[in-house]
Amino acid sequence: MVYVKREKIKTSSSLNNLSMTQGNCNYAPLYFNNFATYQQAKLFQELRNSQFSGKISCQNPQGEKSNIYWYLGRIIYANGGTHPVRRWRRTVLEFCPKIKASGFQSIPIQRDIAASLIQDHPIGWDYDVLCSWFKQQKINRTQLLEIINSIVIEILFDLMQSREVTCHFDLEQTCSSPFVFFDPQQMIVATWKMWQNWHRSTLGDRSPNEAPIIKSIEELKQRTSPKTYDVLSKNIQGNRSLRDLSVHMNQDLLRLTSSLSLYVQLDLIGLVKIEDLPQPLALSGKKTAVKTQEKLIACVDDDPKTCQLFKDIVEKQGYKFLGIHDSRKAIPLLVHYKPDLIFVDLEMPNIDGWEICRRLRKILAPETSPTILLVQNQGMFERLQTKVVGGAGLLSKPFNKQEILNIIFLHIPTEAVA
Repeated sequence: MVYVKREKIKTSSSLNNLSMTQGNCNYAPLYFNNFATYQQAKLFQELRNSQFSGKISCQNPQGEKSNIYWYLGRIIYANGGTHPVRRWRRTVLEFCPKIKASGFQSIPIQRDIAASLIQDHPIGWDYDVLCSWFKQQKINRTQLLEIINSIVIEILFDLMQSREVTCHFDLEQTCSSPFVFFDPQQMIVATWKMWQNWHRSTLGDRSPNEAPIIKSIEELKQRTSPKTYDVLSKNIQGNRSLRDLSVHMNQDLLRLTSSLSLYVQLDLIGLVKIEDLPQPLALSGKKTAVKTQEKLIACVDDDPKTCQLFKDIVEKQGYKFLGIHDSRKAIPLLVHYKPDLIFVDLEMPNIDGWEICRRLRKILAPETSPTILLVQNQGMFERLQTKVVGGAGLLSKPFNKQEILNIIFLHIPTEAVA
């Protein structure tokens, strides 16, 4: 009881300081002897009431940092902590069957991730990818809510498991217009229930980030039925955490751990710590280079400002650029240089974009020089006509830098080298 009293006095004092100084935007670090207490809920309530916007960096005794991002007193995302890449990939696969079907190694997914890495989003590439998928309608709002909700609760759960946590507050700009918000009190309640249920389970003293591994194949085979042995030997190989395994086997985490607890007690299965999955190449600390110097991107538009805009974006990525202002010169120049990707304005004097695209398809193969038409509106007619003339897609005005980059990454494969 003495330990609990000391903890409450120390944390309550810190919370009082937080409340007194928040008007001056001066949030002092807070130390928790035990993060799984009502003091945590009180902290989140203070931040909600003060409409805190920024980042809270929570560090455990091992030096591991978890980041919780806030906007006007609501939680919008969280990352870091144990297995950040595993967690993100696993959660996406759990709630997005279409992405699971295509796989993370598919070219479109890899290009989406590459595009987000370039953006250097203040929250992180993982958040930027989710927002990009939502804007592209690759995931819906419900899926976005489920993914972020699961990620935040898992991080809060791990902080409760760590017990001792130091929180640092950063008022930096994290996101000007987040797509989803979460009530911090609801997140705390959901996490608290999950944490209590976990600690009541048979493996409650272990971490769900640990991986089950078979200690003796032969002994396990002798002491289990053929069906059970087949399931365990195929799925338990020491390379998936309990959380990974629950998603992989489509089982509730508590039910899964309950089914494994007997084998753990019999010392047939052990639980070990495993490393996180590799980060995307650009984040892994390796020196990277994208072989773009030999790739040429062209823009045909009678407006010099449009060509200059594309030139700035394209050359910044390391590609060569060809700008053509006179539509009458477009065909001979494009046929001569054979760009790897062509952007053509639909409405131009003399020769419009439809005609340029139609003529190009008679000379250059679509896969050799895919052509994107620049339009004011993307109606049904424009989409159908684009297919008729052999265009590769449409890009609406006014242009968005990220949309231009997405199209470039989609049509021009890049090679990263160490």
